Amino acid sequence: MKYLVVIFAPPLYFAMRGKWGAFALNATLYALALFTLIFGIGIFFWVLAVGHASWHMRTELMEEHATIMARKLADEMKKPASRV
Repeated sequence: MKYLVVIFAPPLYFAMRGKWGAFALNATLYALALFTLIFGIGIFFWVLAVGHASWHMRTELMEEHATIMARKLADEMKKPASRV
């Protein structure tokens, strides 16, 4: 679901996350894309808006994954070592 929001409505992704500065930047890019779609350069601004949102989403996913892995590693370190 997040991927669809990032592709079709990138500013909405930032609004859902409460990132208002990124929302303003992305909304500007998305509005430029919509207004210049007639001239053919709208695709460029749309790609910038989607790229910005997807980069941010990928960064969030990597941080989430790293946190999960760190917790699992910490739990493993707390367990007593078994003797063979």
